[in-house]
Amino acid sequence: MSSTIETLERELGEAQLIRADQQKAVIRAENAHEAACAARDDAWTESEGFATDDEVERLSTLVYERRRQLYEAIDRLKAAEGKERRIKSRLMYVLPAERRRYLSGAVDGEFEEFLRAVEAAYYDGRSPGIEVSVVTEKPGELDLRGDATWRALERLYSGTVRRWVEIRAGRSPGAAEKAGAMARQVAYYAGGHVPRVFVGGEEIQTDGPSTGGRTGPEGWRPLAGFDGPKGRLALARITARRYLDEGSVARLSKRAASLGQIAEIARLYQTMNLTGDEIRWRLEQLISLRLEVLEAVYDLTGDRRRFSFYEVARAARLLDGHFPDSGVAAEALLRAVKRAVETGVPLVDVAYLSVTSGEGF
Repeated sequence: MSSTIETLERELGEAQLIRADQQKAVIRAENAHEAACAARDDAWTESEGFATDDEVERLSTLVYERRRQLYEAIDRLKAAEGKERRIKSRLMYVLPAERRRYLSGAVDGEFEEFLRAVEAAYYDGRSPGIEVSVVTEKPGELDLRGDATWRALERLYSGTVRRWVEIRAGRSPGAAEKAGAMARQVAYYAGGHVPRVFVGGEEIQTDGPSTGGRTGPEGWRPLAGFDGPKGRLALARITARRYLDEGSVARLSKRAASLGQIAEIARLYQTMNLTGDEIRWRLEQLISLRLEVLEAVYDLTGDRRRFSFYEVARAARLLDGHFPDSGVAAEALLRAVKRAVETGVPLVDVAYLSVTSGEGF
């Protein structure tokens, strides 16, 4: 796959250069056409014989020639843009999950405080500190320092504002391992966004949240200001903002426990190699559920059962909307899953029968 990405990145770079050249050619052709039209109009105004004047005829012929050249330049530009779009479509097909290399959501004061807390947690007071910062790239600007995948992403999304977290460390002993741990901790809470890590000015590759076998949150250093209930709620908001709009986060903030559970579900999804859009869609289906039902959905997701997310979410919404007591709804969901496994009946049908028949299984 890397060779395919590298080839497409190179082809996209060449196509974008050709497209830029054709855009300049169109501008030159437009200017030449406008200049010819202005000269012909001036000649018409000054000519006594009007349309029969030789200079007017010569300039009219020049206008037609410049117009033909303009149309040809526009055709070449459209062809170059079409080639660029086709290459971008192929790249988007082979890079679906790589979009998380960019930081989604708003970068607010709370997120900046989180980065400062990560910096402080790994500062030992002896070696130079490791810097953590958010880099913003404007439309039209490209950062081509990384590997083929990064260069492909930069070319693919060059027309948008991009943000990412950078971690910069010196070459002191253990700096690379410390920076890698910081990157994994940031990725866990920042919606799976994998920071770029530079050690001694050279970029090194770090593992994303979907990589198994790595130390979990219990093995990370505590973050000052984020270790109490309010701190955990702030971390939940930071995770939720990577996927949900500010209105949804504000509504969830009124139900602190549910917000925390939604964040935990999002972090679980981050380990499943889902794209950001896929996680966002899943969370949007769950934000209306009550806490106990959310906890049941988390347990079912963690167990990696054979039911799809769509089945579990639909059954959860159906039962949560029917039972006034959220604990009863959560228990009904777990029983529906057990009955569906035993009988082979689709999960949604089992949940629907429990609602219409009023049976408690």
